[in-house]
Amino acid sequence: MKRRPPALILAFTMMITASSHAGSLDSEHHIDLPFNQYSALNLLAKWQVSSTELPAYVETNNDNLFGTDNNENSVRDDYEKALLNAYQKPEYVVMGLLSTYVWQRLLQLNVNTNTVTTNKEAIALLVNSMSINHCYYLLQQVDQDLMSPVLVYFNTQQRLDAKKQAEHKLLTLIGNQQNKIEFPSEPCSVFANLIHSEPIQQYIEVNSSI
Repeated sequence: MKRRPPALILAFTMMITASSHAGSLDSEHHIDLPFNQYSALNLLAKWQVSSTELPAYVETNNDNLFGTDNNENSVRDDYEKALLNAYQKPEYVVMGLLSTYVWQRLLQLNVNTNTVTTNKEAIALLVNSMSINHCYYLLQQVDQDLMSPVLVYFNTQQRLDAKKQAEHKLLTLIGNQQNKIEFPSEPCSVFANLIHSEPIQQYIEVNSSI
């Protein structure tokens, strides 16, 4: 079931209201994730993400907007290391990795406006970004020790500013088509959509054949 807000501001309000209701969740509740531990471990193996795959020395390159990816798995090395250190559950590591696909596109949009050229693409990217944030918010109501990786990825003022500027560009591109924005009733379903997206499936297929 989808929510179709008449305007973007109303959509933001609806998401905040839903989040405030989620705050009443207790430890007996849980949020269903789109993959279990076994499938997450399998994905990490195909993605070649583990502490042994990281370079011996992980460079923290905060001067470059995109950072350093010495093991060439399309994930910034310092962010990848932070995920592996922070999360015991492989499901959470996979979620953090999938988030990079959305967040990297925001950074790319800030550098090259041709990264997103259509209204449909702009809406999809904005919805994915907001759904990721909302999903982590809900998970933190169940597990208060859970770290959201958003500030780990956007860990410098340069990266935070680039994110904000990219989101502004998306809103400008969407323009008066805000009534077409639909947010999923289950925000964490964004990760199921990402895992089945063509770019990520192609990357996993190529990487697992190396």
